[in-house]
Amino acid sequence: KEISTRYYDLDDKQKAQYDQLWDEYVEAQRSIGNDNSESYRQLVEGTLVRQYLAKEMTANTIELVNELLDDDEKVIIVCTFQDELDIFRKYYGDKCVCYDGRMSDKAKDAAEKAFMNDPKIKVFVGNINAASLGLTLTVARKMVFNSYSWEEIANRQMQDRIWRITQTDDVECIYQLYTDSISQHMFNSVIRKGMIMDEVIKTEKEKNKP
Repeated sequence: KEISTRYYDLDDKQKAQYDQLWDEYVEAQRSIGNDNSESYRQLVEGTLVRQYLAKEMTANTIELVNELLDDDEKVIIVCTFQDELDIFRKYYGDKCVCYDGRMSDKAKDAAEKAFMNDPKIKVFVGNINAASLGLTLTVARKMVFNSYSWEEIANRQMQDRIWRITQTDDVECIYQLYTDSISQHMFNSVIRKGMIMDEVIKTEKEKNKP
């Protein structure tokens, strides 16, 4: 399993909007007594800022996914917010299935089976909260994170949808982020959590050696 990253810069218009949303968020936090927002300790609550970046990222994701589709790949797109998932649903139409918390269990099962078995279905768009457990999506070798979770375990569980015991090929999970933004800071924090988790697992395994 390979974890890779793609970095993008916000253009001037995007940066202005991002800065405005961030300033409004910081001010709102200060108004309720949270003065540590600038140090990112309250980032997980900055939903509007994160949602804005996720929506802006969709154009980059579409370009990347289309490149992968040209190589005859099936691709999984990972989302955090409903707005971004709906953008991909509209763009890919009959070529995709979606998987989110609004769907019935029957509809979810049908989406999983269609992606695994129908050659016409090229894209699986999943909300990470709904799709990170229990699914087998090993027909795909590529997973693109349009956005990702603050919880490292959720990201890992999502990766495991294609990196399972039945997977016979190498897989790549691609994280996308904007430089100098919440998304970059979140990613760095998540990676550090993962490194700590790996060390804990390694230590436990070493302790259990005969």
